[in-house]
Amino acid sequence: MTSGGNTENTTPVDVVVIGAGQAGLSAAYYLRRFGLEPETGFVVFDRSFGPGGAWQHRWPSLTLNTVNGLHDLPGSAFSDAVDTGSGEVPASSAVPAYYGAYEKEFDLPVHRPVQVTVVCNRGERLRVETDTGVYSARGLINATGTWEHPFVPWYPGAARFRGQQLHTKDYRDAEQFRGRHVLV
Repeated sequence: MTSGGNTENTTPVDVVVIGAGQAGLSAAYYLRRFGLEPETGFVVFDRSFGPGGAWQHRWPSLTLNTVNGLHDLPGSAFSDAVDTGSGEVPASSAVPAYYGAYEKEFDLPVHRPVQVTVVCNRGERLRVETDTGVYSARGLINATGTWEHPFVPWYPGAARFRGQQLHTKDYRDAEQFRGRHVLV
């Protein structure tokens, strides 16, 4: 394929979606609904080994009773794929089950685990390099989230703070804070 004047071995698609969490799956759903076919019209790449992305790594005490703001993906209710009657279901298994069922229901093949290493402009198309191949796309949807590279905000006095500061990604359970002063 010729892309930007260079002859390259690339797979042409209209859109590359990076990330198969809530945003990436929603984007894929609408791309399909607007007439693009998976694999030729669009591809979805995800770094995780299975559906659910960062949800697979959530702490055990986060259950459906404690998940705030979990929203349905377009076209399919969470309660259609997961029994929400028992609120004690761990989110780390319920959300991946929902995402996996969603991928199957709407025939949204997700390539995983795939690491996107480079995205660069090549004139009228983008060159998207992955650890499994190179793609040429007219557009890109970056739906990667923040789990792998969490943002820990700076605050006045941070350099003098002697306590433990951790991101949600590093939280396991409340036991590690028993008897300690905690600010959330």
